[in-house]
Amino acid sequence: MAFYFSTGLRGALLGEKITITATTLSTTITSNTISDSGNALLTTGFRPGMTITTSGWTDAANNGICTITSVASTGASMVIAGLTLTTEAAGDSVTITANSQGFKDIFANNVIRVYSGAAPANADAVETGVLLLKLTKSSGAVTPGTSTNGNNFGTITTGVLAKDANVWSGVGLADGTAGHFRVYDNGEITGASTTSKRCQGTCGTSGTDFVMSSSTIVTGATVTLDSFNITQPAS
Repeated sequence: MAFYFSTGLRGALLGEKITITATTLSTTITSNTISDSGNALLTTGFRPGMTITTSGWTDAANNGICTITSVASTGASMVIAGLTLTTEAAGDSVTITANSQGFKDIFANNVIRVYSGAAPANADAVETGVLLLKLTKSSGAVTPGTSTNGNNFGTITTGVLAKDANVWSGVGLADGTAGHFRVYDNGEITGASTTSKRCQGTCGTSGTDFVMSSSTIVTGATVTLDSFNITQPAS
């Protein structure tokens, strides 16, 4: 078995914080929105549910601690709660920093992709094989930056993090044999990356990281993930 964490995930678990400092950031009072003309909010790593601290705005009302409600899939804006923003144009050197997170929070509203063939050498590498299946909450569509239909982990017991009680499922996108999977954070950023937060492992009916009742995926057929546990090793 070969279960890999990406470089971005390892950095986050070690305490590396998501942060951006830019003069391209602005605020809008009517929608309680922070915008970025540089379109970097999603790729930087900001996600729904994160607690963030903002500083550097001219208007003190825009500086403080708040929570991200959603992030535009373009990375151009994010809606926040916890601060009542005033409208402020871009130009100030503004810094936004997210609190450190654990594995459960990093993978809030996640998406799991199942591919054919052998897994890439590590979780930073570009995807390989045919995309056979995307596992989400009740097979629903997930838009990066929003919490709707993403998978969430539930309770932590004696060092084991388990999926929640919701159905994690997907409809076959192509015929094939499942060979490996990747779990993506809510941004679902694909391609080669040392900053994206994801992990990967092998699929099969036994002796793999992701054990399935059948590894045969059929186009249009629904596959359900009954259990998924992440274990923190004791040594």
